[in-house]
Amino acid sequence: MEDQVTLDVRDDGAGFDPARRGDGFGLTGMLQRVQRLAGTLAVESEPGGGTAISASLPAIGAT
Repeated sequence: MEDQVTLDVRDDGAGFDPARRGDGFGLTGMLQRVQRLAGTLAVESEPGGGTAISASLPAIGAT
């Protein structure tokens, strides 16, 4: 992927319902930062099933 940088983070923890809005700033802050850089953020999780977060950003200086 010459034109983008992607970071995938996965765990096998407790998970959560992504449709349920939490009181924290973690995922909201990540989304805002990624969007400012013209990227995307995907969150997949379910209670008891762990969590996967993927952030993709345009690569700077890609040739």
